[in-house]
Amino acid sequence: MLIRRFTFFCLLALLFAACRKDAGPPVIESIEPVFGPAETLITIQGVNLANIKEVKFSEQVVNFNNAYNAENALLMRIPTNVPLGEHVVTLTTDGGVVTTNFRVTLEPPEIFNFTPASAAVGEQVTIKGKNFYEPLTAWFFDSVQAEIITATPDSMIIIVPEGVEKGRISMFANGGFTRSPINFFTVNPILVNDFDGNGIRSETDKWIFRGSIDQDKNTAVQNSVPEPIDGNYLKISGKDDLNISWIGGAENHTWDVEQFQTFGITTDANNTLVEMDINNNGQKKTHMILVLLEKDGSPNDFALTTKIDWNGWEKISVPLIRFQDLNGFTVDPTKIKTLKIQLIDADDSNEKLEVNVDNIRFVEIL
Repeated sequence: MLIRRFTFFCLLALLFAACRKDAGPPVIESIEPVFGPAETLITIQGVNLANIKEVKFSEQVVNFNNAYNAENALLMRIPTNVPLGEHVVTLTTDGGVVTTNFRVTLEPPEIFNFTPASAAVGEQVTIKGKNFYEPLTAWFFDSVQAEIITATPDSMIIIVPEGVEKGRISMFANGGFTRSPINFFTVNPILVNDFDGNGIRSETDKWIFRGSIDQDKNTAVQNSVPEPIDGNYLKISGKDDLNISWIGGAENHTWDVEQFQTFGITTDANNTLVEMDINNNGQKKTHMILVLLEKDGSPNDFALTTKIDWNGWEKISVPLIRFQDLNGFTVDPTKIKTLKIQLIDADDSNEKLEVNVDNIRFVEIL
């Protein structure tokens, strides 16, 4: 009886062994994604992946959930304790061992904004965002690489290279790739005067000073009080009872405003800006009127009023489409011959007014 029972169990065991099919060696066909930060969900696909016994990242055994392990796939999240960098991922099953590669990175980068929105070749652009971790590269339009001057995890300063016009700024960082939410524009600046001897109208003594103004051609260019941006600036101050004005044009041989030539702008009002750096030196009631005049065009003023009520130096950048005359006509940039700065009081108190101006330029958006 015992012999028969033993024989029966042996037959069952042999039958089970004969029916069971040994698992073949595991094969990995793909891993998605191939890099990412901790807690990234990855999918490893292949064959013979059932019953994984062990998962390693560069010899470090990591935890995984068997519930997400099937014959042809494994889903798992990158553990938080896996070091940054390249890793050999090893899967061990009953049928053998197979490996693939995965790079653990920091969080992916993101660009929030950049300033200025447009710049010329060689000028600096500051990018704000997060997760700007080495290795870093920055590109204009995914094709023209930019030189990186400085970089921190949330900001970067780059130089606009040659060969760019309009498009997104993109970045490769430790955590991957990103693009800016808006386009960047390349510009052609037409410097009028930086009061350091540069620009179309660098001869500052040929600008015209009118009204109750404290300065003249010998005293208007200063370099202190307030602290300059760089070098010299134009100072205009006084009371507006006699119409404080400072007037200049592109080129003239006399002090006759009618003789001014145009600034050589070729873009239209939608794609042209006038820019300058301004400081009110604490005179909060100052209103500044910017006036543009045309040559061989309208005899009327094209004006825009700005209240100068901030602290320190700030750059203003105004599209020429906003310069209109009393009839609602917009200035023609190609005909601009004269730029005038006029100061007016915010009320009837007749207090002293002041603006300090630097780096006057027109900007053509290409």
